[in-house]
Amino acid sequence: MSIEIRQLRKAFGKTVVCDDLNLDIPSGELVALLGPSGSGKTTLLRIIAGLEVPDAGSVRFHGQDTTHTDVRERQVGFVFQHYALFGHMSIFENVAFGLRVRPKATRPSEAAIRKKVTELLKLVQLDWIADRYPHQLSGGQRQRIALARALAVEPKVLLLDEPFGALDAKVRKELRRWLRRLHDEVHVTSVFVTHDQEEAMEVADRVVVMNEGRIEQEGTPDQVYDHPASPFVLNFLGDVNLFHGRLGHGPGAPAGEVSYVRPHELQILAQPEEGSLPVVLGQVLTVGPNTRLEFRRRDEAGYVDVELPRSEYQTLRDSLGLAPGSEVHLRPRRITRFAAAVAG
Repeated sequence: MSIEIRQLRKAFGKTVVCDDLNLDIPSGELVALLGPSGSGKTTLLRIIAGLEVPDAGSVRFHGQDTTHTDVRERQVGFVFQHYALFGHMSIFENVAFGLRVRPKATRPSEAAIRKKVTELLKLVQLDWIADRYPHQLSGGQRQRIALARALAVEPKVLLLDEPFGALDAKVRKELRRWLRRLHDEVHVTSVFVTHDQEEAMEVADRVVVMNEGRIEQEGTPDQVYDHPASPFVLNFLGDVNLFHGRLGHGPGAPAGEVSYVRPHELQILAQPEEGSLPVVLGQVLTVGPNTRLEFRRRDEAGYVDVELPRSEYQTLRDSLGLAPGSEVHLRPRRITRFAAAVAG
């Protein structure tokens, strides 16, 4: 089921949360709406679901205008951040709920419901807890049951609003991988909202980066990370060092450019080379397999962060005598440049 958004606009009072949006989501794709709070991503998801009505523009499912179609007629599955499971029902009955409340004419038989629910519980790898109740499950298990319940009604579109936001980091990471594998099995067109850059990049086929009600950029995870369309996208998708002036340029460099270099794209040198920057090492922080170094610029124009594998840092430390106070040079392996006026 493809989704087409055309010239979509929505405002709450004077605040425009969807500003003339256009977006195509091909059938079977898993798309992440990524952006900070207030960027409009949840409102866009709710409009697709039919929970909000746009002020202007249209939403089409597979070419059919559904802009004003009731939410119950859209065949959309919706998964919220806080599960919304029925505490008085068993896990089996939670998953079966959407099937049991169908009108009598379209309601499956009891045998068909039991078969469908059992298949879904096996799909989410929780068939062994069918008789338990939500309060007896972990947060990750409850979210998987919420997904099974959404899939029970065979939705044409699956919408997820910050589905893993209430879970701890380790469980979130496990469920991200699980969701990707699940999608590859069921192939239902899916759209999920997140503010977690890592989550979007790891799970989605395509990432739609939103900011202040507009789409800044859309593309595969590699496209938006490696070829950001704006300083906002570059900054939102990870840490970055900002340099005003002529980093990496020859004498004829444009004075109005701003250079951006990610921490892992800087090389530490013992001696100056063309395009390098003199710095003094301040702090060193090692967390797990990575080491982050904070350098103070010799021209007093601020600080520069460098990130590298712990083993590489240990080699540099031994070969260069690298320690707080050491004077070295940094050379960018890669620079992304935008005009100063665009950087704002």
